[in-house]
Amino acid sequence: MHKYLTLFFSVSLFLCACKNDKPPGGLIKPDVMVGLLTEIHITDGRLYTGLQTPDTLYKYGMGNYLAVFERFHTDSGTFKKSLNYYATYPDKLTAIYDKVDERIKALSDSVNKVSAQKRQADLKADSIKMAHKADSIKKAAKKPVRAMEKADSIKKAAKKPVKALSKADSLKKLKQKHPDALPKK
Repeated sequence: MHKYLTLFFSVSLFLCACKNDKPPGGLIKPDVMVGLLTEIHITDGRLYTGLQTPDTLYKYGMGNYLAVFERFHTDSGTFKKSLNYYATYPDKLTAIYDKVDERIKALSDSVNKVSAQKRQADLKADSIKMAHKADSIKKAAKKPVRAMEKADSIKKAAKKPVKALSKADSLKKLKQKHPDALPKK
């Protein structure tokens, strides 16, 4: 009996070890899978960065994923079948994900480069504003001298006789010369 058990397990092990390495039909090619996985992960990032409610993720996320599948002329069933196939061959999946990682890093670097250029432009605009403010500060520093000149002119005006007083004096003189000329109160 022991002999038959050993034979049975040996044959079953041999049959399990013999695999057909030919991929099944209808799989997504590795190059297309790289682009598809890149877009899927970008969509994941966009959804999970902005929307956090599970209902909202399902409501708006499904449309985004379907748009990605349409762009690559595939559907979710084919994608799952292909991903499951590549998952059974870790070396193939690792090669695909290495390329996905390279693409995402390249996209991230280009976004970082654009944001750095925008930051540089903002800094340049800010430095122009600061130069203008510095110029206005210099102008403001000159203003106290002008304020001192104004204060001096006010003091000079205070020393001169006030026109209102001289006008009142002229009315008194006119009243003394011609008492009937002015109306009485």
